Amino acid sequence: MLTSGMTRLLVAGIAAFPMMKDDGDGVGVSAQPFNYLIWADEKPRRASAIPAGSKPKVTCSYRRWWYVNDLKKEGANAPDPDRPLSTEQPKEGAWYEVRCSDGYRNIVWIKNRKSTAAVRERLARRAYERIPISSPKVLTAPPRGREALVGLPHWFYLAQGEWVSKSKRLHAGGVWAEATAIPQRMTVETGDGHTLVCTGPGTTYDSSRPSALQRSTCSHRYVQPAHAHRVTVSVTWRGTWHGSGGAGGALPPITRSVTFPVRVVEAQALVTKG
Repeated sequence: MLTSGMTRLLVAGIAAFPMMKDDGDGVGVSAQPFNYLIWADEKPRRASAIPAGSKPKVTCSYRRWWYVNDLKKEGANAPDPDRPLSTEQPKEGAWYEVRCSDGYRNIVWIKNRKSTAAVRERLARRAYERIPISSPKVLTAPPRGREALVGLPHWFYLAQGEWVSKSKRLHAGGVWAEATAIPQRMTVETGDGHTLVCTGPGTTYDSSRPSALQRSTCSHRYVQPAHAHRVTVSVTWRGTWHGSGGAGGALPPITRSVTFPVRVVEAQALVTKG
């Protein structure tokens, strides 16, 4: 059955038949569908060494076996392995080759394996939607409600506990998926035509320390006075998920925003006569 490095098993048009004897490649098959040709690339594997006296733990791996509709003429020869074959996806399950560390090999029909993957993905997206991500709580220095000063840095930063990952897990029978939202960046539209992109939550201003000894990682200097700039601060979250069976992947980003006014004034100098 091995032809040009490809293992081929031709399933006859009968309802079911027991395990077939192998023909030297160590693979048999028990099959139920009608008129299907099942094939897969055959790649030799090196057996792992097992220490003497120890009881080996049997592990199994599954590999998808693709198939095509068999030739309609009963008893027709299998198609040329180099010729493209049209595939047909089963709705109720799929064929898999199982290989175990104790030497067991077989071709098995696994029902609803694909739909299980779809359930995991739906659970992940549903869990992602249920993660409580609200508009960011933004602090400034000078504090919000106080005027910004022309020429001096105006600080933007998030409240304590805002810049943390959040997760949600959902189950459906034996299937589960957990989604996680991870804060990625903070974007500040300053209201005077500038945009800051900050890779963190900004530096918290410490009112107990002199301003000259502190530095901000997310600040802006206004150069003109203004009655009220409309400032918009947005936080973007990156989404990932993982689930049962080792599945996982990325999820669309989430952005939450808040808008508030900032009034900018010029600092008044006090001039005294000596």
